[in-house]
Amino acid sequence: MGPGRLLFPALLILGCAHSPPPQQQQQPVPLRATSGPVTRPKSITTPIDRDGDRVPDGSDRCPTQPGSLRDGCPVVDTDGDGISDRYDRCPTVPEVRDGRADGDGCPISAAGAR
Repeated sequence: MGPGRLLFPALLILGCAHSPPPQQQQQPVPLRATSGPVTRPKSITTPIDRDGDRVPDGSDRCPTQPGSLRDGCPVVDTDGDGISDRYDRCPTVPEVRDGRADGDGCPISAAGAR
């Protein structure tokens, strides 16, 4: 016999001696039968928004027309002053943006002296 034949069985035996020990079996946890949940959980639903304006139909004043996040209705600003006609006290006369605007939609001269 040559030296190569003796070396192979010796490596096989040494390789097995350094292998990790086998995993220990964990004891199974016993399961108990229950009657199930006491109440049935409610399903998760998203609010309905038919017009897609991100205002749910329940609080949307115009649920079939896309509009602003304020009330869900389309923004109509006849005079172009940035205040929608729904909240503008003077919808046909623009409020001047000069630093003294009070946000009611009326110029200072049209609303009288303040």
